[in-house]
Amino acid sequence: MIRPVPARSFGSLVCACILIALSVSGCKSVFAPVLPAVTPPTEDEETRISREFRREAKKHFKFANNPEVERYVERIGRRILAASGPLAFDYRFFVVEENQLNAFAVPGGSVYLFTGMIERAKTTDELAGVLGHEIVHIKARHMARSSGPDAVSLLSLLSLALAARSGSAAQAAGMLGQAVSATRQAAYSRQLELESDTLGTRYMAAAGFNPNGAIAFLKTLDQERALNPIDLPAYVLSHPITQERVANAELVVKALGPTQVRPDDPIVLKKVQLILRKHRAAQDDVVGEYQKLVQKSPQNPEPLHLLAFAQQLSGNLAAARQNYERAREIRPNYAPLHRDLGQLLGQTNDFGAARAAFDQAIALEPNEPLTFLYLGEMLEKAGDLRGAAGAYLNAQNLAPLWDRPPQRLSLVYGKLDRLGDGYYYLARAHLLQDEEERAIADLERALKLIGPHTPRGQAISEELKTLKSRKR
Repeated sequence: MIRPVPARSFGSLVCACILIALSVSGCKSVFAPVLPAVTPPTEDEETRISREFRREAKKHFKFANNPEVERYVERIGRRILAASGPLAFDYRFFVVEENQLNAFAVPGGSVYLFTGMIERAKTTDELAGVLGHEIVHIKARHMARSSGPDAVSLLSLLSLALAARSGSAAQAAGMLGQAVSATRQAAYSRQLELESDTLGTRYMAAAGFNPNGAIAFLKTLDQERALNPIDLPAYVLSHPITQERVANAELVVKALGPTQVRPDDPIVLKKVQLILRKHRAAQDDVVGEYQKLVQKSPQNPEPLHLLAFAQQLSGNLAAARQNYERAREIRPNYAPLHRDLGQLLGQTNDFGAARAAFDQAIALEPNEPLTFLYLGEMLEKAGDLRGAAGAYLNAQNLAPLWDRPPQRLSLVYGKLDRLGDGYYYLARAHLLQDEEERAIADLERALKLIGPHTPRGQAISEELKTLKSRKR
């Protein structure tokens, strides 16, 4: 949004503005050309741009630090990607903790979704429409097809805007004005916006989401634009919402005809929204709201589950356990309910009951890495370090681009006095966090401990060569 910004969020807004610029298509630069135009970036260059932007973004954005939130967005994105055909990049999904209606795509596979989008959504299908749209901007290489700023000048613009952090307040204000001006002119071209709407809607439908969710969210944003023509959401600035886009989405959905829609699980979105409300210290009485719903429908497992989850978040573990168990009696075959109960039982050190709950969750849903992560944390707390390592390895195998499992593995292997493995998995986590210098240092430590002449040591040596050559 364009409005006076407190100092703490200046970097975020500047970074957001530049992110839009990195993804633009068919726009004119507001600055004089920094360098002559060059050939559009190749896929390798786009991967580098994405990695460099992620590294800078960590300095300015505050990310939602919760595994439930991370996995929720990741699951949506992965489903859409699986239905979209061959992938040129390793796609990464990030949740920015800021109450704005905003989402961005960076060339090379990085997608950023703001928590304001999640809190405003009524269904997961609506968020699938947003992520599908952003995925197409990357997959269709809209920046490379752009007739606007080339990759070099865009990276120069990024450096210029970020340099404002070290300048005076007046200089920073002037830079912010330039960045906002760039944002206004960085809208995607009409053709590419419609292409993203069309393909994004097709992909989300092929993934089993309800394509009407894309229409619903476009209409929500259009209403926001009409009600607040001056204080527009950042997403509307970079992705102009027009009646043409809404009408096009409706035509796409009509042309699709009947689709195979997986039933939406409303509990998952509502749980994530509860977490976000707690994180931003919302003053509303969430527990009271769900207590009233339970009183109205005592045999409905959904409000019981959400009441228990809200009580767990607020620290009332005894009441949460009671309501989880009541909900489980009504809905015994719902894996997330067993997982949530297992995590709570681990918090109260009832490790045997926790293990039984996690085992039931895994039996019902064997491919969810979040369950294995929580199981590993419980086993680690119980002192079963080998069991914890096995659970974390399962989580990593199921979600190889998630940094939490290798982080936990590095700690567990350290406790087991397997320092070579500990440094190796710490390096894996640092690589996923785009901290290459740390990753190289950790791999070198792992190599010394594992031995350079072992098969694994030789593989680590090759990885080190690749990383060091990439930094030249």
